[in-house]
Amino acid sequence: MSESGDTVAAAARKHGYRRRRCVLICVSFAVLVLLLVAAAAAIVALAVLRPRDATTELLSVNATGAAPSVVALPTVNVQLNITFLLIVRVSNPNPAAFRHGAASMVLLYRGAEVGSAAVPAGTVPSHGAETLRLNMTVQADRVVAAAGIGGLLGDVLAGEMEFEARTEVWGRVKILGLVRRSAEARSVCRVVIGVADVKVRRQECHSAARL
Repeated sequence: MSESGDTVAAAARKHGYRRRRCVLICVSFAVLVLLLVAAAAAIVALAVLRPRDATTELLSVNATGAAPSVVALPTVNVQLNITFLLIVRVSNPNPAAFRHGAASMVLLYRGAEVGSAAVPAGTVPSHGAETLRLNMTVQADRVVAAAGIGGLLGDVLAGEMEFEARTEVWGRVKILGLVRRSAEARSVCRVVIGVADVKVRRQECHSAARL
């Protein structure tokens, strides 16, 4: 009877050990599956929610004013009255709002600043865009300082003046309160206007962004 009881107890212990082992394997497998699912979900979330570059695009450029002229007598006098109207679009491809500070645009002539404009801070909605209208008056004294009388006179006689417009927008993207990144969107546009009619003849733009 004693030997029979010992055999039954040993069998019960062996059965309990196998059961606990089976439960441990099942739990371990379930935890592994959950970890794999969590890792996959994290990868997908990072791919979907990763902050993307905001972009700027110059939609149109219009120039108005009087034709530039240089009067040589009795003293050299530059007559220049040109105003640019630039329409810039800031696009936000992120699933969260892009909050930007004051946007700035600088107008260059022969590498020197001859005009500037600023736009107050704002917010571009998720997957949306904001259109900025910038008026910029060319300052005659800076044009003369940049090109000199001879250089300006050469452009006037050639019938064209080439300007460069640079737009910079700084902001921040915050997604689900977890991912926060600073962003900068920039565009550089080369604009050529005709001296006789003060009309845009050619323009070429390039955009860049940095997170």
